[in-house]
Amino acid sequence: MSDRGMKKWAPYKTLEDQWSTLDNLYKSEEKVEKPLISNEVADEINGKLVNYQGQEYEFYYYKNGKILKEKSTIKKIDAFNRNLLLTNGIKISLRDLIGIK
Repeated sequence: MSDRGMKKWAPYKTLEDQWSTLDNLYKSEEKVEKPLISNEVADEINGKLVNYQGQEYEFYYYKNGKILKEKSTIKKIDAFNRNLLLTNGIKISLRDLIGIK
């Protein structure tokens, strides 16, 4: 017999009061833990940021339980606040950055 997972709660979604609770339950099921990066990956990220010459990169970062990807160039590296500001307006904390390709 297979596990029904979240399907077993679908009939209860017809009750209007429970919509928000069930939506939050579905969203919490999709969240992942922040991955740990190795020293090699941290060195690679640091090397690309130090030697940045206007190239377009794919930035992989963690935010609100999801791993997101943005393809852009860097507008500003804010070392004081530890943020990257991309040309498309996205701001990424260096603590949340998990990869650059």
